[in-house]
Amino acid sequence: MISIISVALGISILIIAFAVTTGFKSEIREKIIGFGSHLEIERFDNNDSYESAPVYTHLNFYNHIKTLDNVLAIQPIAIKAGIARGEKDIEGVVFKGVGKAYNASFFEKHLLKGRFIQLEDSSLSNEIIISELLANKLQLDTGQRLLSYFVQNPVRQRVFKITGIYNTGLGTYDKNTVICDIAQIQRLNTWEETQASVIEVLIKDFDKINITNDQVNDILPVDMQSNTIIERNRDIFDWIDLFNQNVYILIVLIVIITVVSLISTQLTISLEHITTIGILKTLGCTNAGIRNIFLYISLRILGLGLFFGNSIALLACYLQSKFDIIRLNPESYYVSSVPIEVVFWQVLLINITTVVICMVILVFPSYFVAKKTKTIQALHMD
Repeated sequence: MISIISVALGISILIIAFAVTTGFKSEIREKIIGFGSHLEIERFDNNDSYESAPVYTHLNFYNHIKTLDNVLAIQPIAIKAGIARGEKDIEGVVFKGVGKAYNASFFEKHLLKGRFIQLEDSSLSNEIIISELLANKLQLDTGQRLLSYFVQNPVRQRVFKITGIYNTGLGTYDKNTVICDIAQIQRLNTWEETQASVIEVLIKDFDKINITNDQVNDILPVDMQSNTIIERNRDIFDWIDLFNQNVYILIVLIVIITVVSLISTQLTISLEHITTIGILKTLGCTNAGIRNIFLYISLRILGLGLFFGNSIALLACYLQSKFDIIRLNPESYYVSSVPIEVVFWQVLLINITTVVICMVILVFPSYFVAKKTKTIQALHMD
């Protein structure tokens, strides 16, 4: 029973650890990509400010990138820093101008109230959406006006209408990102319709992001470059990778505990049935046959442990994903609750690996018991 419990706990911990790690990686990656994109194309210069040189969307490379197999969408973005004024406070913000073809599913998913901005080809829209953090600080709500200033020569002033308030949980981005019409930024910068700050590229398969980035860079002119979301957010992705290291350490510890528990159980059973081993040898049973009997007993214990462990883990994952039982501080972890993503092949791999490792290691103690037990001595131990 102790061995079954130890196997069940070990397997359930491993499955939950993998589900949480995968969930964290997917959730945080999705949010970061939602604020930006998988790839960003910009001018090749050393300017780290928001007032970068524009890129053109009517050149040949733009349509060429669309034809790449892994490219899902390509969208121009205009970015400009500004100062937002509320009822009693002001705040530095970054206006992200988007076009009509912009994929707004990420912000629509995280809207707390209101709606996403409506864009028309024939007219300039003054609608914006802001984060809950910014709305609370400036004491603003949907339907109200936001007065904004843009520091340039001369200083420009714009009045926007708040149509929606969002909360993604990424406080670093939420606190200063305002979504507006790209035409507003183009007019402030005296740009043409075919000019933008960056060009965002969304891809289909994240695992091929580096390959696609290389393909895009091969297409671009020499004065432009493409960067991946990983390169632009190296600190966050390095933090995510730490989860993998913790899981690897956990795997080693759990396997060691499981194997030691099974070996102890096997040796205990063999000592309790030493007379039975002697009788079996007297009846002509070979060492290999006795070894297989003990391996079968160990496999049965392991099987029961796997069954209960998988059941406990999958039930716990379901309850967490359904009811968000364990809550987190989004300012520290970028999510409000522990994210869960159960991947079938990971669960299958955990079970198969555990069985293979345990059975291979258990061959040695079972072989030792079968070979070293003498028939006469075993019969006299009754």
